[in-house]
Amino acid sequence: MAFRSTSAAVLAAVPLALAGCSQGAPAPSSAPPPSAPPTATSAPAPDGPKPESVAWTNRLCELVGGFAASQRSSPPADKSSREAFKTSAVSQLDSAIRKADDTLHGIRTMRPSPIPGAESVTNEFEKGFVRVRDVLTTARNKAEDVDTGNERAFTAGMREVRKELEKGKSINFGAGFSQFNNNRALLAAAAQAPSCQSLINPPSGAPQQPPASSQAPSPQPSR
Repeated sequence: MAFRSTSAAVLAAVPLALAGCSQGAPAPSSAPPPSAPPTATSAPAPDGPKPESVAWTNRLCELVGGFAASQRSSPPADKSSREAFKTSAVSQLDSAIRKADDTLHGIRTMRPSPIPGAESVTNEFEKGFVRVRDVLTTARNKAEDVDTGNERAFTAGMREVRKELEKGKSINFGAGFSQFNNNRALLAAAAQAPSCQSLINPPSGAPQQPPASSQAPSPQPSR
């Protein structure tokens, strides 16, 4: 059993669909998956995980998976006009920032861990979510500054938002997943934690990438 590498890609997939707002600047379909983290090869723990360990691990998966799910289910931007698109883009980014803040707060309140070595995992996830929040915040600020007065200014402004959001592709959660996969006590607890099941390797042939349909189409310029 191992945590799948695409989970890290989903976490890094900040709302890149917003980047496709301007004509001639389509958004990428999704963040590229990072290298698969190594799977723990040590023998299983001789005793089953304690209830407090399962509860702690379940909360960690709930936080990580919750942020990923919120990004996959973000509503499409309103493309009825440049003004409407800007407003909905800023609103979506604000929502993502709040979710990243909530995730960070949750991770920071999980110390100390009942599982030896597990705090290094939360430390890595905390670093990653700080970067996610910073990228989203800068993108939101740039979106707020976009000039909707004419198509050229709007297009140029939203391309700057796109450039900022694309920095999310460089955010690497691989260290956190690698440490998770190499901590046998943490993996044993994850096997019994309901919130961790969606992050564990799916059956062979199961889809690995978020659907490309989540992209936001280019809005029509206002008349």
